[in-house]
Amino acid sequence: MLDVGCLADETIAEVREKEGRYAAFVRSTPYEFGRLWADAFCAAFVWRKQAGALPPITEIVFRNIERTPYSVSPPIKEEIRRLAAQYQFFHWHLAFPDVFRVPANGSDPEQEAMGWNGGFDVVLGNPPWERVKLQEKEWFAPRHAEIANAPNAAKRRSMIEALAHDDPALYQAFQDARRAAEGESHFIRSAGRYPLCGRGDVNTYTIFAELNRQIQHAAGRVGCIVPSGIATDDTTKFFFQDLMEAQALISLYDFENREGIFPAVHRSFKFCLLTLTGADRPARQGAEFVFFAQNTAELRNQERRFTLSAAEIALLNPNTRTCPIFRSKRDAELTKAIYQRVPILLKEGETEENPWRIRFLRMFDISNDSHLFQTCEQLETAGWNLKGNSFIRENESYFPLYEAKMVHQFNHRFASVEVDTSRQFRQGQPKESSLDNLKDPYFSAEPHYWVKEADVKGQLPEQFHTNWLIGFERITATTNERTFISCILPAAGHSDSIFLVLISKLIDNTPILVSNMNAFCFDYVTRQKLGGLNLNFFLVRQLPILEPSFYNQACNWYPCSKLQDWLIPRVLELTYTAWDLEAFAKDCGYDGPPFRWDEERRFLLRCELDAAYFHLYGIARDDAAYILDTFPIVKRKDEAKYGEYRTKREILDIYDAMRHAQHANIPYHTRLDPPPADPRVAHPAIPRP
Repeated sequence: MLDVGCLADETIAEVREKEGRYAAFVRSTPYEFGRLWADAFCAAFVWRKQAGALPPITEIVFRNIERTPYSVSPPIKEEIRRLAAQYQFFHWHLAFPDVFRVPANGSDPEQEAMGWNGGFDVVLGNPPWERVKLQEKEWFAPRHAEIANAPNAAKRRSMIEALAHDDPALYQAFQDARRAAEGESHFIRSAGRYPLCGRGDVNTYTIFAELNRQIQHAAGRVGCIVPSGIATDDTTKFFFQDLMEAQALISLYDFENREGIFPAVHRSFKFCLLTLTGADRPARQGAEFVFFAQNTAELRNQERRFTLSAAEIALLNPNTRTCPIFRSKRDAELTKAIYQRVPILLKEGETEENPWRIRFLRMFDISNDSHLFQTCEQLETAGWNLKGNSFIRENESYFPLYEAKMVHQFNHRFASVEVDTSRQFRQGQPKESSLDNLKDPYFSAEPHYWVKEADVKGQLPEQFHTNWLIGFERITATTNERTFISCILPAAGHSDSIFLVLISKLIDNTPILVSNMNAFCFDYVTRQKLGGLNLNFFLVRQLPILEPSFYNQACNWYPCSKLQDWLIPRVLELTYTAWDLEAFAKDCGYDGPPFRWDEERRFLLRCELDAAYFHLYGIARDDAAYILDTFPIVKRKDEAKYGEYRTKREILDIYDAMRHAQHANIPYHTRLDPPPADPRVAHPAIPRP
């Protein structure tokens, strides 16, 4: 084949000669046998293995094909060819034998994973961005709209199974499509071709990114356009980590599609220009990054460009070694400084560092567990009675199923769910609780669904605090008013839109964790880490959280008290505003009625907590002011309500007062009168519900 590549192709006759020589090559016996052997390897992973099928390709069969390809039986050979055509097997070393060369004399290959020498000098591409797993809704959309528009996954599965009787041809077509997708997934995960990206819910862009690097020459370059998740997602962490450690990443320029660079792609979608280098030309100075660009002109802004090394990536994301997403050099430097002072929530490794002794819990999947849920109408028809926001019948209970739309920071009663059955999708819409609702200690937010008490308790392990829970919203965005939304929740049902943080009963400072999670400084760091809309467990594990033992020390601005004793009353008053969190109040050492909902007091309580955490995180005043300015919606709402950015002013004023108290060695004087969690700001003695 190498002589074909050397032939001249200046004239039509020379091109035809070259074409003929190539055609003869691919018809040659060595090529045919090489193609059969390579196809057999791929076919082994998608071979139908069931009763009555042809014998599968085992290691013994595969090696026999290698040694004696002419002995392969016609049915086996035909099935290999059929699968090769169906799955479109492609073999780089056969298609480009002059580029990819098998090393001679048993020497080690330059590309160990692929077993060849050589590669392309330049690889450019914009690969497909598609999930390999068959998406039922998308598959049925042009074929059976009713199934595609089923209200939930459980109903859709039931309708699909009914096709076996109602429409056997469509049912078989679906089964074939699903099996084809499963075959592709099996090859990607198990064949060894994609050791870094062949895992998780595979997307084709990750596979192409790894492939581009495999077919690159050691002195070559790769340039491709892929979703920015290549650097930030958990499923691609091994690929990105390898890029950084091998000094293979030249640059990653991240774009938001707000200006419609790709017209058919959603305007919020993020993609990047990824540039890689080969092993012979490593990027020794680190990789250059730009995030949140909207057009190529913004790449010239030097304040937007920053460099990170593998060691700095390891500091910022020690578990996954994925990339944070800084908007500027200042964000990068400020975040690195925070991580040098504050440990992460949970550090993975041979010896796990988990000081809060936490466990994350995704309690109920809103689609897959929908068969467990009941509506208000269904329960009332069955004779259940509503008490508070739980249904009771004899000795049994149905607990409310909380969704993210129902909660907010320090507020588990933010909204009820109103059901509009006229809507095809998202029938449950939030109805924000009124001020009168929030002032009523008996008021509870009403959900869309309820779930059996036994099913809830079956999800909660006994060794953790389960009389009340800490939760945070899973779906969020860096462009929201606030990004990390956390609160204390009743021991009830919780959908997968709320992730739960279970904490060991052995930890005393549990209530404080939610104050840390709701602080502006913590939210700011979260925004540097969130590449999409999902606040996944792997991301939260790597956020900077003060350890529980930290709160046992004296409070610098109130030296007569421990930090925990200064913080807990503020968390208690903000949280315990209704009887359904009485268990939480008792665990905080308080046995009185709920605290009154007072907007001004709540504002000042939160300002004190935010000022405190700026100090506890070691953040200088100028940096605290900068962080507060990165929350434009908070600022805009304040200016509309107060005529100024009051939140920023109050927090910085309190920050200054705390700093003065520390330097003067005098207690900080709270602006709250009565002080936080004073019984005088609770509801008067009223009967429990």
